[in-house]
Amino acid sequence: RGTDDQRASMEYRTAFMNYIQRGEVNREVLQFEKRADATGVAADLGVLIPSTVIQSIVQGVEKVYGQLYARVRKTNVPGGVKYPIGSFSATFNRITEAAVSDRQDAGGVTGYVEFSYNVGEIRLARTLLQTVLSVPVFETEFAKVIVQAYMKGMDKEIMTGVAADNQCEGILTEAAKVTSRIPSTNIIEFTAAEMADWKEWQKKLFAKIPLSMRGLNPEFAMTANTYEANIKTLVDSNNRPVYTETFNPVDGAEICRFKGKDVCLVEEDVLKNFNDAVNGEYFGFYWVPEEAYAINSNMEFTVIDYFDHETNQYVKKALVINDGKILDPKYIYLLKKKITG
Repeated sequence: RGTDDQRASMEYRTAFMNYIQRGEVNREVLQFEKRADATGVAADLGVLIPSTVIQSIVQGVEKVYGQLYARVRKTNVPGGVKYPIGSFSATFNRITEAAVSDRQDAGGVTGYVEFSYNVGEIRLARTLLQTVLSVPVFETEFAKVIVQAYMKGMDKEIMTGVAADNQCEGILTEAAKVTSRIPSTNIIEFTAAEMADWKEWQKKLFAKIPLSMRGLNPEFAMTANTYEANIKTLVDSNNRPVYTETFNPVDGAEICRFKGKDVCLVEEDVLKNFNDAVNGEYFGFYWVPEEAYAINSNMEFTVIDYFDHETNQYVKKALVINDGKILDPKYIYLLKKKITG
């Protein structure tokens, strides 16, 4: 087969293309996903996607949508297990012949995160895929469909997902709870006047960031509208711009930064524009992505082909098992709009 990875071989890739385009099932070549769920019952989740396509999907994460997903931590650990979140610390003491340092507690478990087995699906545009004949071109188009659907879905779930609906638990979902893991001191309110005053940004947000977080290179997330209309228009007392535009010298693309920190631009269905938000709605946040949130998945996408008797249609859908949770909420500062009067 010319490769140690069977799912990267041309034989497997061709068999997979034939399965998607014509429904041909070559059971001697194709590999099928099996997993044990929480009750130990094996479930067939369909044909495993070739590893070449998986690589395209992973590489496409940072290029298409998925700006939040590309930044958070990725794990691949068994579901249904409680993983402790601990903090370790100690203090330095001088010793003498008469006094020795006390034995110190090196820290303790402050909480835990438990990932579940949530199955997500992506419906495929079969008519599009049927028009592509060569294997490399087919894989490119197939990966593009998967990436766009998966990344858009993940960004929305990272913010507003509901665990009860078998989704990743969203940051704003957690913030809305009566007893939230996100500290109330980490929710910063801005009126329209404060939003336009760079001194208020200094006092209300930047002055509150602890040194331990500053060294981890935190960044912003907001819509392009908020960035253009509210951040880039900040001026000093002499009406001089506080913001300085910077561009990538290679491709000329604007580098979005505020206070020297990267600004991740997200779609308006993920966060509200500040000017459009009503009282109490969130318009952005300041965080350390890899410390704050994790997506747990083995990134093993599979495809199932079946006939829907309700609609009399052949359906192909890609499936992936994953879950997402806040890891450490102290690394998230939520920005909320406040309307007075």
